[in-house]
Amino acid sequence: MPFYSEIGMGLRDNYLEFLRIHWEVSLKDALMVVVVYLAIGFLLRNWQWVKNFNRSWVLLWVSLPLWQAIVEYHAVYLTHRWAYAEAMPLIFGIGLSPILQMLILPSLAIILSRLYIPNSHE
Repeated sequence: MPFYSEIGMGLRDNYLEFLRIHWEVSLKDALMVVVVYLAIGFLLRNWQWVKNFNRSWVLLWVSLPLWQAIVEYHAVYLTHRWAYAEAMPLIFGIGLSPILQMLILPSLAIILSRLYIPNSHE
């Protein structure tokens, strides 16, 4: 984890603790994506909103990075759960890597999942 210091999510002597922390954070990130996906579906009253590239994608691309920025700010500056290493590129004091992660990975997952959503016209 070159972008995080030894505080929180960085390297640890206890590898099982390292794995536990990363699984926990990964599951919380996945839950964040599911909640945003469902919230957009609820707002649009369309659970298959991902089938078309339209304004719903803008909601995804704004809400996930914004939520991630709030999580990062809270964890780094308020509760000190983890800290950034000097190698972490920052934007407004927030790590760029987690922000990009919330833009790219959920978008790819949703785009790939579109292949498995049945066409409602069939």
